[in-house]
Amino acid sequence: MPKQVPWKSNITEVGKNKLLTRGVDQEEIIRRFSYEEMVFLLLFDRRPSEVEANLLRAVIVSHVSHGVTGQSTIAVRMGADCRSPFLNSAVGGFLTGSGEFHQGALQRSMEMLKEAAEARSVEQWVRERLDNKNTFYGYGHRFHSKDPRAIVLMKLCDEHTYIGKHVRTARDIESIVGSERGRYMNIEAAGGSILLDIGFPPEIASLIILIGRGPMYAAVYMERLLSESKPFQRLAVHDIVPGKEEK
Repeated sequence: MPKQVPWKSNITEVGKNKLLTRGVDQEEIIRRFSYEEMVFLLLFDRRPSEVEANLLRAVIVSHVSHGVTGQSTIAVRMGADCRSPFLNSAVGGFLTGSGEFHQGALQRSMEMLKEAAEARSVEQWVRERLDNKNTFYGYGHRFHSKDPRAIVLMKLCDEHTYIGKHVRTARDIESIVGSERGRYMNIEAAGGSILLDIGFPPEIASLIILIGRGPMYAAVYMERLLSESKPFQRLAVHDIVPGKEEK
């Protein structure tokens, strides 16, 4: 019989009528922990400071609503039109939007900020990317000249005097890219810099997207189900027949 290897985990301890998470009893957690504190405890084996908890809360909340035109949100709405169950629609929308130019942008932005923060000179690093016409993940927005969510997050950092190296780096990049390309910090660079400074690795950046976007998915799904308009409305699609010039 093959040897069985024990599956060890330091996250939880389960016994009869007993449940601990990172050594903290569930009654204590349920009574006294906020959601963001529970997330922090699970990931980092400690309760966050008041400032860390508030900044994590702000980053999560800022990712909740991006309007109904986001690609992943549109996918959820289409799921509602098909009368697919909410879970199927939400998971499908999340996976559809996970590419680097939508929900994957947070991770790409965090990876980029880490690289820039470790460079000998942030300015030189930025200049090289500008010369090479590289993408600056987390800068620029299709609607906003200056993303209001990013502005609020940076204000919170100032109010808490919580300015880590990644927030400083994000601002240094903005000072150059903003003046030369007119592209200012958006939610991903702002939120990503805060997450890095409180200890989040880029590899789990999509956690913030998942728990942030979920409520918006639910709101859009229910709005569509309760709408009196018929599903599959005729859209203003302009079909081009191959071989014929557009008039």
